[in-house]
Amino acid sequence: MVHRWLPAVLFGKVAPERSMMKKIFVIACLLFTNACGTDTETTVDYNSGPPPGLLNDVSVTVDDMEREYDLYVPDNTSTDPRPLLLAFHGGSGRDYPYPQQSKFQTLADTEGFLIAYPLSVLIPPNEGEWQLNTRDDARHDIRYVEAIIDQIASRFNLDESKIYATGYSLGSMFTYELACHMSDRFAAIASHAGTMPVSPDSCEQESNVSIMHLHGSNDSIISYDSAWDWKEWDSVGTMMDVPSLVEFWKNKYNCQSENQRDTSNTQNTVHYDCDEDARVEHHRVNGADHEWPETLGGDSTHEVIWTFLDSFSKD
Repeated sequence: MVHRWLPAVLFGKVAPERSMMKKIFVIACLLFTNACGTDTETTVDYNSGPPPGLLNDVSVTVDDMEREYDLYVPDNTSTDPRPLLLAFHGGSGRDYPYPQQSKFQTLADTEGFLIAYPLSVLIPPNEGEWQLNTRDDARHDIRYVEAIIDQIASRFNLDESKIYATGYSLGSMFTYELACHMSDRFAAIASHAGTMPVSPDSCEQESNVSIMHLHGSNDSIISYDSAWDWKEWDSVGTMMDVPSLVEFWKNKYNCQSENQRDTSNTQNTVHYDCDEDARVEHHRVNGADHEWPETLGGDSTHEVIWTFLDSFSKD
């Protein structure tokens, strides 16, 4: 199967006007001095002082390249260290809301976690915007994510034992790069409609990262049952089918036990008794295509994802 990248299929909504969001520029200036073009440090109580809300186009410099991300600051006055969730968009999706974004942000207000929305760039000769099959000469997106986390940690009381990732489509594929190459930072990932290379150049972890993978059984973009090849991205090569993806992580973590249950719209398989108390969980969304599922077994997908992620920490 040859992969056809179809952004129009992945994103059917009208892109929001980012310029309309510039009204929060003053808030961005308070939080991130780079956004105002000054090196002057501003003393702010980052746990309770800044108004909550979404900060757009926060600037971070990586390898002499200015990159951007959006950041949601929850409406929560707790002074406890804050968990961080990074949400990685799909192909051509940097100007679109993340799936269930408003629901994730409402949950963040309740639970008190920060949400970062990294924004991809296409760096030739890549076919996709997020770097896959990370190697020594192609670590730009890994360094970008490291820089985001470090910048947020320098300005907020961040709980660095509770850093998580979620992703959709190409963003889901990139979360496996994080599991392989940033296992010292991420406690768990949970993503939908992606996969990873059959022959990753490297996946030597410092510690295990718990995995949740969601996938529609009838996905016509990223096949559930068949391996597939990128059209013009030879350095990434063939991508795993989903059962092979789950098997890869189950075997890598030496999981000894398995539990399976059927829900109203999923087949949910959990592999546990794994090394370092990791877990590998899979939701096969029956009959679903590539679209993000609103619910899993009667519960909102964003809540299922957060419940999974929040149960793990780096000790």
